[in-house]
Amino acid sequence: MSRPRSSSRRTDPPDRPLLGALLRLANQVMGQELVRWLAAAGHTDIQPAHCAAIQALWTRPEGARLTELAQMARVTKQSMGALVDHLCRVGHAERVEDPDDRRASRVRLTARGRAFTKEIRAFVRGVEADWARRVGARRIRDLQETLAAIVLEPAERS
Repeated sequence: MSRPRSSSRRTDPPDRPLLGALLRLANQVMGQELVRWLAAAGHTDIQPAHCAAIQALWTRPEGARLTELAQMARVTKQSMGALVDHLCRVGHAERVEDPDDRRASRVRLTARGRAFTKEIRAFVRGVEADWARRVGARRIRDLQETLAAIVLEPAERS
């Protein structure tokens, strides 16, 4: 199998981290910013790990079953259960009866959880704006579009 030819030769330094490492490092930078913001904003009952559940719940205002939330966040059902238990305990989420199956329950954000989610989304937009000032808005838009294509669009399996 031959390697595809690139129209421009890349001359990356040999010690530059590979893409996976850069993505992990960028995630750590965002996580550090988030920890600082959570403390400064007085959100001492929330940790960055809770964002996996909060993000999934934001996209499902009607609520979702725990298994669906776990799949959306790409974590185990047990991990999501622990996150949701904490969010319910501190008033950011609640369990309600599933209207499609009375034996099951759904989890949804409370008014407090929705208000927090709006705050955190504004914070993240601020970080993104700072990054855009540092490296250029077009580069950040391109990065968002590229990552969305990788993460959100189903991969073709051969």
